[in-house]
Parts: sequence; C-alpha cells; structure tokens
Amino acid sequence: MGMNVRHLGINVERYLKFILLPSLLGALVLFFLIYFVLYSSLEFLGMFRLLVLFVPLFLLLPALLYIKMVEVRMKNEIDSNIHFYITHMGALSTSEIDRKELMKILSERKEYKALAEETRKIFLLMDKWRRNLAQACRFIAKRTPSKIFSDFLDRMAHELDSGEDFKEFIKREQKVVMEDFVTLYNGKMYSIDIFKEIYVSIILSLSFFAAFAIIMPFLTGISIKFTLYLIMIFFFIAEIGVMIYLKAVVPEDPLWQTSGEYTIVDRRLYRLFAVSMVLFLIVFTALLFANYVYGLINLPFMFIVAISILPLLIPGYAAKKEEKLIMEKDRNAPSFIMSLGASASARGGNILESLKYLTTHDFGALTEDIRALYRRLNSRINKRRAWEKFAISTNSNLIYRFTDMFVEAISLGAEPIDVAEIVAENFITINNLRKRRAQTTGSFIGIAYGVIIGISFALYISFGVVQSMNSLYSSLDIPTEMIGNILHIVPQEDLHFVSNLITLLMLLHAILSTFAIKIMDGGRFMAGLVHTVGMMWVAAISGYISQLAITSLLNIGGI
Repeated sequence: MGMNVRHLGINVERYLKFILLPSLLGALVLFFLIYFVLYSSLEFLGMFRLLVLFVPLFLLLPALLYIKMVEVRMKNEIDSNIHFYITHMGALSTSEIDRKELMKILSERKEYKALAEETRKIFLLMDKWRRNLAQACRFIAKRTPSKIFSDFLDRMAHELDSGEDFKEFIKREQKVVMEDFVTLYNGKMYSIDIFKEIYVSIILSLSFFAAFAIIMPFLTGISIKFTLYLIMIFFFIAEIGVMIYLKAVVPEDPLWQTSGEYTIVDRRLYRLFAVSMVLFLIVFTALLFANYVYGLINLPFMFIVAISILPLLIPGYAAKKEEKLIMEKDRNAPSFIMSLGASASARGGNILESLKYLTTHDFGALTEDIRALYRRLNSRINKRRAWEKFAISTNSNLIYRFTDMFVEAISLGAEPIDVAEIVAENFITINNLRKRRAQTTGSFIGIAYGVIIGISFALYISFGVVQSMNSLYSSLDIPTEMIGNILHIVPQEDLHFVSNLITLLMLLHAILSTFAIKIMDGGRFMAGLVHTVGMMWVAAISGYISQLAITSLLNIGGI
C-alpha cells in the first residue's frame, strides 16, 4: 500500500498532516457548529434537519478519497494517451535509436501526462539504477494503475528476456494495444448509452418535482420565490453532476489541436464570438426597453431572451462548420501519410520531392494545407517548424499529434514507409472510433431537445395553472380571510418574477446541456452555441403553447 501510494507521487506523511488531519478537524468543528448553534433553529425542516448533520461529511469525503482520486486520474491519463504512446514508440522503434534513448524521448513528452512520468521512471531505473529494460518494465508493471499499460510492460519484459527482436515486438504490439484501447473506448461509449436513459429519468423527475413546487405555494402559502430558488439549485446540482460524470467517463479525445498556439481560425472565431455577445447585449437591452418601458411591443420574457441570443448563431455556425472541416481533414490524413511514406521510400527518403509530387493530388480539405507545407519546406528556413505549422494550421489534434511522430521518426533515420504504415493504421482506428462517438453524441442531442421540451411543458403548465387560478380567486368578491386558510393568492409581481425565473432556468439548462454535448463529441463549446439557441427556442415555443393550452382549457383570462 505504502509503495503504491509513493508510486502515485503522494508523500504519506504530507498527506496525513496537510490533507487528512485538517479536513478531519474542519469537519468536527463544522459538526459542532451546526449541532450547537444552528440545529435548534431548523425545527421547521422537521425530520429532514437530521440531514444537515451530515453536511460535514462533504468536507471530509474528498480527503478520505484523495488517494483513490489520484489513482483514478493517473489511470485515466494513461488509458487516454496509450494509443498515441504506442504509435509514437512504434514509429521511433523503426529507426536505429537506442532503447534507453527511446524511453528518454517518450518521458520528455509532457502531452502524455502520467504516461510520460511512468516512462521517466523506467528510464531512471535503466540510467541511474543500472537495470535492463525488462527489469524496469516488470518493476513499473506491478505498480502502474492502468491494466492496459501494465499488461503491455509485462509482455515487453517477457519478450525481451526471451531474446525477441525489439522492433518486431513493438510492431506486433501496435495491434494488441490498439485492440485493448478500442475495447476500452467502446466500453466507455456503452456506459454513456446507458447513462442517457438515467439522465432522462433524473431530469424529467426533477421537472415534475419543480411543477409541484410551483403549485405548492398556491396551496400552502409558502413563498413561490423560495421554491423557485430551490428548484434552480436542484437543477444546477443535477446538471453539474451530469457534466462531472461525462468528463470522467467520456474518452479524452479532443477534436481541436492542443498545441496552445492560436491559429487564424481561432482568432476569427473569438472575434465573431465577441461581436455576437455585443449584439446580444444590444438586442436584449433594446427589447427590454421596448417591451417594459415604452410598451411598443408585447412579448413574453421567454421570447425576448430567445430573440436576444440569436446573434450567438454566428460564431456557433462558424465553429460548427470548422469542426466538420477538421473531421474531413482527419479522414484524408491517413491516405496522405501513407502516400508520402511510400513515395519518400521510393525516392530514397527524399521528403521534399515526394511532397512536391503529392501537391498535384487531391486530398480533399487537406489539399491546401499540404501545398502550404511544401512551400514552407521548399524555403528551407526551418523544416521542423514548417511541419509544426502545417499540423497546427489544420486545427486537428490527431494530425498535430501523429504528424509530430512521423517527422520525429524520419529525422532519426527511420524508413518512411515503415513509419507511415504504423501511423496511418492507428490513425484510421481512431477515425473509426470517432464514428461510434458521433452516433452516441447524435442520439444525446435528440434526447437533450426532448428533455427541454418536457421541462418547459411541466413548468409552464404548472405556472399557467397557478396564474389562472390566482386570477380566478382574485376576481371573486370573497373576503381574503375566508379563503386564506384554503387557497393562497400569490401577488402579481411574484408571478412575473416566477415567469422570468423559469425562462432563466430554461436558458441555464440549455447552456449546461450544450456543455454536456461538447464534452461528448470532443469539440469546443462555441460550436455548440447552435444547440443553445435551438434549445432555447424549443423551450420558448413549447412553453408558450403550454400556457395557451392551459388557459384555454381552464377558460380563464389571457397569458
């Protein structure tokens, strides 16, 4: 246990002193504070006030689970990068590079996160402790939290001891490790498919609870504002829980390049977003004044918000279009890499001449990027930077990562065709996995739209009942004290406030649902703004129709 904790990078003594002990003391102080100071004043909660005593546990729980959380994070980082790692190792192994040097190169790649740290430990065991690669692999295999990586290291140690050629082993392992990764990836997608049904149940249950909470003040006299605030808190907690779960389960496979360098496309999209936000504020302010101050129009608040956010379609559509372009480039990249590798090998390793030949070929959306790459390489200023610029300008994370491996292996003297085969084959595997991911995301988008219709229908029907019954009992010529104990009239200004809060709840749900969608497909939130606007309009229209229907059925007043 102690060794495993140290392997995770946790100092047991520091953990006990600076994490567990302070959390325990804080939880005890909070418990006594609640019990002796607040508990007696919470009598109105009845038996539910016992639940308040468990609040200190939320302070202690993260400290108790800290080691497990670090282990899970480390495991996820390894599993999420193992496909890039094995491809990189395969590409480097085709060159004449020393095994220890290979491990050093991989350990210096920060993008591999925990995998880089595990590889650094293997390198240190070889370099400082004079262990051979097989011994170092066995040592780390027993301690690493990832089963895929542990199995790989065990196989590598066994094959090295048996005297098998290292290059042949790594080449064969491409298929074995990638199959493990595919199984893991598909397993996560299956978990999300199951979760979607649970998600619908949770949100719709919350919406019916919210519907009851809106009607309850009319029957009990509780402040309707208070119940609406509670509803918003519950919805927010549920939505955040959904995103945390998705972030933990969804494979880490970003669509956009992760170099940290801004491209022309990035700058254009951020400019469009800034302009759209200014337009949103202008339209929103203008509609508020026209509707409530000057009385020029008579629009429900939900439509004011829905109309105001329409400018967000501009950056949303542009980013969505760019993501489709990135996916098209990803589809064409493997054929480009294979063609370049085959052509370069036939020309004795001359990449520039091979690239010149390929500029006349059609590689779809990638064609212009390839021609720009040739022009940069032909200038002979900085070849490595030319390749880096090419990878970054495509905006694709897969092209950025796989191109870097290809170029590095070639620069170390590897045969282009051998490197291209490994890289292209694994690139195609990831593209196929992304098709499965796109299907899962597509069905979730449909569910998200359906759920927001259900929420809008439940909330606005309930609000329509309260509004109509409130109007009816206000118009009756009966003294308030005679009906006060039976039905309670909600002040008109409270009803307007509630209507606005429901609209804001719909907007909040639309935004958080968009985040969930983009977590699932690996894209940027900006590309999901199309869904934010779409869901808000669906909510506004279904809410308006719901109110029309309920007032018509009850045959009372207008909306």
